[in-house]
Amino acid sequence: MYTRIRLLPLFIPFLFPVSSGAQATPDFQVQKHFQAAKEAEKTGDYQKAAAEFQAILKLQPEIAEVETNLGLVYYLQGRNDEAAEAFRSALKRKPDILGANLFLGMAYVRTNQYEKSLEPLKKAISLSPGEARAYLNLGLSYTELGRDDQALEVLRKAAELSPRDIEVLYNLGRVYTKLMTNTYKKMADLDPDSYRVHELLGAYYEARRETQNAIEEYKTAIAKRPDMPELHYALGNVYWKTRDLDNAEEEFRKELQVAPENYLATWKLGNIYLMKRQYDRAFPYLEKAIQQKPDLGQAHRDLGRALIQTGDLEQAIIHLQKVTQLAPEDPATHYILAQAYRKLGSKAVEKAELERFEQLRKAEQERNKGPGILTAGTQEETKEGSPEDLLPDP
Repeated sequence: MYTRIRLLPLFIPFLFPVSSGAQATPDFQVQKHFQAAKEAEKTGDYQKAAAEFQAILKLQPEIAEVETNLGLVYYLQGRNDEAAEAFRSALKRKPDILGANLFLGMAYVRTNQYEKSLEPLKKAISLSPGEARAYLNLGLSYTELGRDDQALEVLRKAAELSPRDIEVLYNLGRVYTKLMTNTYKKMADLDPDSYRVHELLGAYYEARRETQNAIEEYKTAIAKRPDMPELHYALGNVYWKTRDLDNAEEEFRKELQVAPENYLATWKLGNIYLMKRQYDRAFPYLEKAIQQKPDLGQAHRDLGRALIQTGDLEQAIIHLQKVTQLAPEDPATHYILAQAYRKLGSKAVEKAELERFEQLRKAEQERNKGPGILTAGTQEETKEGSPEDLLPDP
C-alpha cells in the first residue's frame, strides 16, 4: 500500500571543523557540497542534491547526518530501497537521529514492509512525541498487520496532534469502520435473527433512504422485543421524517411508555402537535423535553413557534434567542425571530434578523455543495430540524 502524505523537505545540519587553510581543504569542500545540495533541493533538483551528498560522503564517510540527508533526497525521488539503505547506515552510526528513524519507517510503509516499519517509527515517537507523521504511519502499519486496536490508539493520538489533517482523519475513520463492521459481523454470526441485527438493518436502510425496508426491519425488531427502549422511537422517527404523523405519534407514545426519559420522543410528539396546530397538546411535551434536556435547541425552537402562534411573543423570543446561542449557524431560527419582531412592530430588529437569516442561509448552501455522507439518525440528532421548519402565519 502506498499512502501519499505531506512531506516537508528536511535537511539535517551537521558540524564539521572549520579549517583556516586553503579552499582546497576537505572541510571547505564538504561545506561547498552541502551548500550546493541545499540549493539543488530548493529548486527540486534532487538528482544533483544526491550527487552533492554522495560527494561529501566520499570525503567524510563517517557523518551520519549526511547519510540521513542523502536518504531524504532518495525518499523525495521515490527511490525507497536506496533511501532505506542510507537511513540504516546513518542509524548504525547515530541511532537517535529523528529524521533517519522517521523516514526509514515511512520508506518501509511505502514498500509494504509494515512489520519492519514498527521499530523505527516507535523510536521516532520516543524522540519526538509530537511528530504526527510517525503516529500516522505507525497506525497505517498496525492496520495493515491486522492490529486494529493498536492502530486506533496511535491514530487517535495523531488526530489530537493534527486535528485538521485529512489523511489522519481518513485513516482513523477507516479503522473505526473496520472495527464496527467486524463487530457487527460477529454479532450477526452469533444470532442472525436477533432483534439487534434487525435494528441495525433498519438503521442501514434508513441511512440509504430505503424507507419501506427500514420500516419492515424495525417492525421485526419490535416484534421480537417490544419492551426494548429506542426501537419504537426508531420506527416512529422514520414515519416522522416522511411526515406520516399519525403513525409517528403512535410509535413515539409507545416509546415513552417504555422509556419516558427519551427526550427526543418527547420533543417530537410536541413537534407533531405543533404541525397539527394542536398547540395546547404541544406545550406539555415541548416544555418537558426542555426540562429533560435544557440544551435541546429543537424543542426551544418549536416552543418559540408555538408561543408565536398563541400570541405570547415575549416568551417566544426568549426561547428563540436561546436557540441562536445553542446553534449560531442555524438560519431558520432568525427567520422565525423576524416573524415575532414583526408582530411586535419592531421593524429595525425584524430587518436585522432577516439579514442574518439570508447570510446564514447562503453560508449553509455553500457548505452543502460538497458530497453528502449518509448516516443513520443518532440519539442527539443535533442537525435534524422539524419536517416543516417554518409554519405559515394563521
